[in-house]
Amino acid sequence: MSEALTTTYFSALHDEAYSLLVEARNYIATLREEGNNGPQKKADYLDVTLETMRLTTRLTQVMAWILAQKAVQNSEMSAEEGASKQYRLSGQTICMDTAPGQSAHLPDYLRDLLGRSYELYCRVDRLETQISQRLNSGLAGNAPPRQEGVYLRPVRTSDQSPQNAY
Repeated sequence: MSEALTTTYFSALHDEAYSLLVEARNYIATLREEGNNGPQKKADYLDVTLETMRLTTRLTQVMAWILAQKAVQNSEMSAEEGASKQYRLSGQTICMDTAPGQSAHLPDYLRDLLGRSYELYCRVDRLETQISQRLNSGLAGNAPPRQEGVYLRPVRTSDQSPQNAY
Protein backbone atom coordinates (compact mmCIF):
# COMPACT_ATOMS: atom_id res chain seq x y z
CA MET A 1 0.00 0.00 0.00
CA SER A 2 1.51 3.30 -0.99
CA GLU A 3 2.22 5.97 1.59
CA ALA A 4 -0.32 8.32 -0.05
CA LEU A 5 -3.02 5.65 0.01
CA THR A 6 -2.33 4.80 3.65
CA THR A 7 -2.42 8.49 4.59
CA THR A 8 -5.69 8.90 2.69
CA TYR A 9 -7.14 5.85 4.44
CA PHE A 10 -6.27 7.13 7.91
CA SER A 11 -7.58 10.59 7.01
CA ALA A 12 -10.90 9.09 5.89
CA LEU A 13 -11.08 6.98 9.03
CA HIS A 14 -10.33 10.06 11.14
CA ASP A 15 -13.01 12.07 9.35
CA GLU A 16 -15.58 9.31 9.88
CA ALA A 17 -14.76 8.99 13.58
CA TYR A 18 -14.70 12.75 14.08
CA SER A 19 -18.05 13.19 12.32
CA LEU A 20 -19.60 10.50 14.50
CA LEU A 21 -18.08 12.09 17.60
CA VAL A 22 -19.61 15.48 16.74
CA GLU A 23 -22.94 13.84 15.99
CA ALA A 24 -22.85 12.07 19.36
CA ARG A 25 -21.90 15.28 21.17
CA ASN A 26 -24.84 17.14 19.61
CA TYR A 27 -27.22 14.31 20.46
CA ILE A 28 -26.05 14.14 24.08
CA ALA A 29 -26.49 17.92 24.39
CA THR A 30 -30.04 17.54 23.10
CA LEU A 31 -30.70 14.73 25.59
CA ARG A 32 -29.52 16.94 28.45
CA GLU A 33 -31.85 19.75 27.38
CA GLU A 34 -34.80 17.38 27.09
CA GLY A 35 -33.93 15.73 30.41
CA ASN A 36 -34.53 18.97 32.25
CA ASN A 37 -38.03 19.34 30.80
CA GLY A 38 -39.88 16.47 32.44
CA PRO A 39 -39.88 13.46 34.69
CA GLN A 40 -38.46 10.18 33.44
CA LYS A 41 -38.23 6.75 34.94
CA LYS A 42 -34.99 6.57 36.87
CA ALA A 43 -34.12 3.20 35.33
CA ASP A 44 -34.60 4.55 31.79
CA TYR A 45 -32.55 7.64 32.60
CA LEU A 46 -29.74 5.51 34.02
CA ASP A 47 -29.76 3.22 30.96
CA VAL A 48 -29.56 6.19 28.61
CA THR A 49 -26.74 7.69 30.68
CA LEU A 50 -24.84 4.39 30.71
CA GLU A 51 -25.19 3.96 26.95
CA THR A 52 -24.13 7.53 26.18
CA MET A 53 -21.02 6.90 28.29
CA ARG A 54 -20.38 3.70 26.30
CA LEU A 55 -20.81 5.70 23.09
CA THR A 56 -18.32 8.37 24.12
CA THR A 57 -15.86 5.76 25.41
CA ARG A 58 -15.88 3.96 22.06
CA LEU A 59 -15.41 7.12 20.10
CA THR A 60 -12.66 8.59 22.26
CA GLN A 61 -10.76 5.28 22.19
CA VAL A 62 -11.02 5.18 18.40
CA MET A 63 -9.99 8.83 18.00
CA ALA A 64 -6.96 8.38 20.26
CA TRP A 65 -5.85 5.33 18.29
CA ILE A 66 -6.33 7.06 14.94
CA LEU A 67 -4.34 10.10 16.08
CA ALA A 68 -1.47 7.83 17.14
CA GLN A 69 -1.54 6.10 13.75
CA LYS A 70 -1.57 9.44 11.95
CA ALA A 71 1.51 10.38 13.99
CA VAL A 72 3.17 7.20 12.68
CA GLN A 73 2.18 8.12 9.13
CA ASN A 74 3.66 11.60 9.59
CA SER A 75 6.91 10.10 10.97
CA GLU A 76 6.31 11.72 14.35
CA MET A 77 6.77 8.32 15.98
CA SER A 78 7.94 4.89 14.85
CA ALA A 79 5.56 2.13 13.80
CA GLU A 80 6.70 0.11 16.82
CA GLU A 81 5.92 2.98 19.17
CA GLY A 82 2.52 3.48 17.53
CA ALA A 83 1.75 -0.20 18.12
CA SER A 84 2.97 -0.15 21.72
CA LYS A 85 0.65 -0.77 24.66
CA GLN A 86 0.50 2.96 25.39
CA TYR A 87 -1.24 3.64 22.05
CA ARG A 88 -3.28 0.46 21.70
CA LEU A 89 -7.04 0.50 21.48
CA SER A 90 -8.38 -0.22 24.94
CA GLY A 91 -11.68 -0.48 26.76
CA GLN A 92 -12.75 -3.70 25.03
CA THR A 93 -14.78 -4.85 28.03
CA ILE A 94 -16.98 -1.77 27.81
CA CYS A 95 -16.78 -1.04 24.10
CA MET A 96 -17.43 -4.55 22.79
CA ASP A 97 -20.45 -5.13 25.04
CA THR A 98 -23.57 -4.71 22.90
CA ALA A 99 -26.26 -6.44 24.95
CA PRO A 100 -27.35 -3.38 26.99
CA GLY A 101 -27.45 -1.19 23.88
CA GLN A 102 -30.24 -3.24 22.38
CA SER A 103 -32.76 -2.23 25.05
CA ALA A 104 -36.06 -1.38 23.45
CA HIS A 105 -36.64 1.64 25.68
CA LEU A 106 -33.54 3.48 24.43
CA PRO A 107 -34.24 6.21 21.90
CA ASP A 108 -33.91 5.00 18.30
CA TYR A 109 -31.28 7.60 17.46
CA LEU A 110 -29.13 6.56 20.42
CA ARG A 111 -29.37 2.92 19.33
CA ASP A 112 -28.30 4.01 15.83
CA LEU A 113 -25.30 5.91 17.21
CA LEU A 114 -24.38 2.95 19.41
CA GLY A 115 -24.54 0.60 16.43
CA ARG A 116 -22.39 2.81 14.23
CA SER A 117 -19.86 3.42 16.99
CA TYR A 118 -19.67 -0.33 17.65
CA GLU A 119 -19.03 -1.06 13.96
CA LEU A 120 -16.32 1.62 13.83
CA TYR A 121 -14.69 0.31 17.01
CA CYS A 122 -14.69 -3.26 15.61
CA ARG A 123 -13.15 -2.11 12.32
CA VAL A 124 -10.40 -0.23 14.14
CA ASP A 125 -9.83 -3.25 16.40
CA ARG A 126 -9.38 -5.48 13.32
CA LEU A 127 -7.08 -2.92 11.73
CA GLU A 128 -4.98 -2.72 14.88
CA THR A 129 -4.72 -6.51 14.92
CA GLN A 130 -3.52 -6.52 11.31
CA ILE A 131 -0.91 -3.86 12.04
CA SER A 132 0.32 -5.72 15.13
CA GLN A 133 0.55 -9.01 13.24
CA ARG A 134 2.48 -7.37 10.43
CA LEU A 135 4.90 -5.71 12.84
CA ASN A 136 5.33 -8.93 14.84
CA SER A 137 6.00 -10.98 11.71
CA GLY A 138 8.83 -8.66 10.73
CA LEU A 139 7.23 -7.57 7.47
CA ALA A 140 7.29 -3.92 8.45
CA GLY A 141 11.07 -4.06 8.76
CA ASN A 142 11.33 -5.25 5.15
CA ALA A 143 9.60 -2.19 3.74
CA PRO A 144 11.63 0.25 1.67
CA PRO A 145 13.17 3.03 3.81
CA ARG A 146 10.77 5.76 2.64
CA GLN A 147 7.75 3.59 3.48
CA GLU A 148 8.75 3.28 7.13
CA GLY A 149 5.22 4.08 8.38
CA VAL A 150 3.48 1.79 5.90
CA TYR A 151 2.49 -1.39 7.63
CA LEU A 152 -0.74 -2.43 6.00
CA ARG A 153 -0.56 -5.08 3.34
CA PRO A 154 -1.56 -4.08 -0.19
CA VAL A 155 -4.89 -5.56 -1.21
CA ARG A 156 -6.50 -6.28 -4.53
CA THR A 157 -10.20 -5.99 -5.22
CA SER A 158 -10.39 -9.78 -5.36
CA ASP A 159 -9.09 -9.92 -1.75
CA GLN A 160 -12.01 -7.94 -0.41
CA SER A 161 -14.86 -9.57 1.41
CA PRO A 162 -17.08 -8.19 4.17
CA GLN A 163 -15.15 -10.28 6.72
CA ASN A 164 -11.67 -8.96 5.92
CA ALA A 165 -12.26 -5.55 4.40
CA TYR A 166 -10.26 -3.90 7.19
